[in-house]
Amino acid sequence: MPQAASSGRQVASAGRRARSRALVAASAFVLMWGAGWGVAAQVPQYASTGADAATGSPSLATPGRPYRTDDMLAAESFGNATIDPTRRWAVFEQRAPYDQATSFEFGLRNPWTVSRLRVVDLASGRPAENLLRPEEREGHVLGPWSPSGRRLLIFRLRDHRWQAGVVEMSDRTVRWFSLSPELSVFGEAAQWRSDDELVLLVRPDGSLPQWLASGGRGRRALEARWRATDAGGPAQRTTLGSGAFADEMPRPPQNQAIRLDVRSGLVTPLAAGRFYDLELSPNGDRLALVETTTAATFDPTTAFEPQAIDRERRLRIADLRTGAVTSPLGEADVAPSLLTWSPASDRLLVWARSAEGWEAGDLLGVDPDGGSLQRYDLGGLRPYTGGGVAAFNSVYADWLGDRPVLFAHAATGERNDWHRLGREGAVNLTAALGPPSVDIGAIDGERLLLVAGGRPWAVTVSGEAAPMVAPPGVVTGFDGAGYLESQRRQRNSPPRRGWMAVRLSGGTIVRPDLDPDVVSAGDAFVSGVYAGADGVIVRTVENGIQTLRLQQPGRPDRTLSTINEWMGEIDFPEPERVRHRGADGVERISWLYRPRQWRGEKTPLVILSYPGGPAAAPSEPAALNAWANPQLVVSGGYAVLIPIVPLDREKEPAEDYADDVLAVVDAALAQYPDLDPDRVAHWGHSFGGYVGLVAATQTDRFKAIISVAGLSDLATAWGEFSPANRDNPEFGLSLRQRIGWAEESQGRMRAPPWAAPDLYVRNSPLFAADRISAPVLLVHGDRDLLPSTQSEIMFSALWRQNKDARLLTYWGEGHHLWSPDNIRDLYAEILAFLDRTLGSGEAPPALRPRPRSPPSAGPSSPSLPPS
Repeated sequence: MPQAASSGRQVASAGRRARSRALVAASAFVLMWGAGWGVAAQVPQYASTGADAATGSPSLATPGRPYRTDDMLAAESFGNATIDPTRRWAVFEQRAPYDQATSFEFGLRNPWTVSRLRVVDLASGRPAENLLRPEEREGHVLGPWSPSGRRLLIFRLRDHRWQAGVVEMSDRTVRWFSLSPELSVFGEAAQWRSDDELVLLVRPDGSLPQWLASGGRGRRALEARWRATDAGGPAQRTTLGSGAFADEMPRPPQNQAIRLDVRSGLVTPLAAGRFYDLELSPNGDRLALVETTTAATFDPTTAFEPQAIDRERRLRIADLRTGAVTSPLGEADVAPSLLTWSPASDRLLVWARSAEGWEAGDLLGVDPDGGSLQRYDLGGLRPYTGGGVAAFNSVYADWLGDRPVLFAHAATGERNDWHRLGREGAVNLTAALGPPSVDIGAIDGERLLLVAGGRPWAVTVSGEAAPMVAPPGVVTGFDGAGYLESQRRQRNSPPRRGWMAVRLSGGTIVRPDLDPDVVSAGDAFVSGVYAGADGVIVRTVENGIQTLRLQQPGRPDRTLSTINEWMGEIDFPEPERVRHRGADGVERISWLYRPRQWRGEKTPLVILSYPGGPAAAPSEPAALNAWANPQLVVSGGYAVLIPIVPLDREKEPAEDYADDVLAVVDAALAQYPDLDPDRVAHWGHSFGGYVGLVAATQTDRFKAIISVAGLSDLATAWGEFSPANRDNPEFGLSLRQRIGWAEESQGRMRAPPWAAPDLYVRNSPLFAADRISAPVLLVHGDRDLLPSTQSEIMFSALWRQNKDARLLTYWGEGHHLWSPDNIRDLYAEILAFLDRTLGSGEAPPALRPRPRSPPSAGPSSPSLPPS
């Protein structure tokens, strides 16, 4: 499955690194921290600092201490940040160390359970303090400000409840409501109508939203079903249906759209359904709602493409003056991520699917009063539908003044441009510019603020383009959107304002025309957290130390908070370039991390591969990455190479993989002669785990294989249910994503298994397990969306041949590991496996915790952290 990975520049502050290294500058021997080694290891006399990386020639360096698993788990983090409309208050989320979370069933949202809201009075010089009173404790997440800034919507995740609350900024008191709001994931779930009133999507039964409950809901449902079966009843059964029985597919429970008076607490129900998006009209009179309904149809005779859309969607409009709810498009199926009102609130822009499919659909202007429906003439244009692995994601469109604009291309062309639509037909607004961005940075009346050809531009409704003033550097994208922004907000519905925030190629965040003289952040990695008319809040990272800063024109930067200062003592080896050419002849750069110490004459090498992954090195060495963290393996004395191998969609997934990745390995061995060509391992997660098993069937050059959450048999991966789908099918089956992945995405089978059995066999490592000679470490969570049976069947194949293999199953874990002790155990096991298979002949070091298998019954004692 596609793997999320950070990208950007790997950075470290030379000054801070020098200060931290001075602590151990005179030492010729250091303790091997990363794997809990209790033996002294020789420090090499060189480690490249990057300047000489192209040749691999040595340069002197004195290391600090290595990075450990416990360091990753002990790190604090920042979340979202915001400044109120009056420009008085800056509020941000600061999370306690990850391993202090109160629950680990929420995945990426685990840190929410230990999140505190901090506030800075921008009118004074006082430091940050807690926004809420001590009795409110933690578990708080930011929401939007009321129009005047008097009030702030926040959320609380505590005791398996998700609640909404409103903070009165005058006295910083908070009123909590018993409602359980939906999460703004794909669409919006909460908006202010006035300072006193909110509109929200809520769950009437008070249950957790789907994207918070998915980790624990299935386990609890299973336990309840097993208890009922053990007791003799009632009968426990789930039912799925297809074809004539399709109506038997279970559906999720309904939610509600409501109005909430935050002063009195009065709740006014507006509509019941299965809503996932809402948008309030500018005048506040109407609320547009999108409801999921019946399962989306598909053509069973063609290759199945990945589906971002699994159910049809219907448009509803609630009149907040009368309470009436209408369905202006009837049963028409509307696209996700496009729901935008005209400035006058008299039209609602949506895209509706036609009988020929999504791309052949219609851009519609809906009259909320039930008047005529306007179908805009596209003049033969074809909309850009989002790219990525899904066949259709969305259409990109908005209002420019009172006219719609659409990102599209001609039927005979490939370049997409922004086009104005209207009575005069389609008019290309960006044809004279470099390739324009699919995203709009902002809309200022009748001006589009966007990026074209790597520079910021303002384009008027008549097509006049003017460059915006920004510091030198290529604009690489927009920045400043918070992580709570829904998918629709990230794709469409740009803010209405006269400025935008962008990222320059050097990492600096600027607002063109407002920040012409912003100074580069230097070595620090920078990400935008908030952008407003008054300034930009950025998060900088230097050697794992994070700082939240407010940048304002004409003023010195103001530090709001700094965390993880203890990481200054850690030495993070920097990525070094490995230049090579791919099979297509294109020169690429892969990334090598070399340890400061190892055992033996040369450094053993671990290949951390994910074909089609980002071309840049990981941007934050200390970021929470529990599934494929190169720094934790480098700390164990191994070099780690991240090969940049493109995903060639014209080839089968297993075709020539070993040749492709070994070309990068050979380039690294040639450029860095200290690497050991006889001690090379392959490590990968998810699709990276799959290609590692593929490589093991194609070459004997890898002396060890580590496959974490990998695939072994594409035929069973094609249709096997994930545990969550099996336990709670009412919340959606993954069949569309799984079958689409196998047939048209990374799997590239182009057909179901019965139509191309030889193709599935040829690309499944299971059917070539007899050619595997390297020891294999298989790792899987029993709750993985790629079921653990994928690792189990490969283990069975190796066991049947009495080949060297270990299978680790982490209970309660999904596609990624989240429990701190499981994470500690995983990296101890990985390093122990590498020590045994790539060791220099010395006795392997003692490990804590010792490798063990989970007991089949009874409680499991927690592992001790690595020392």
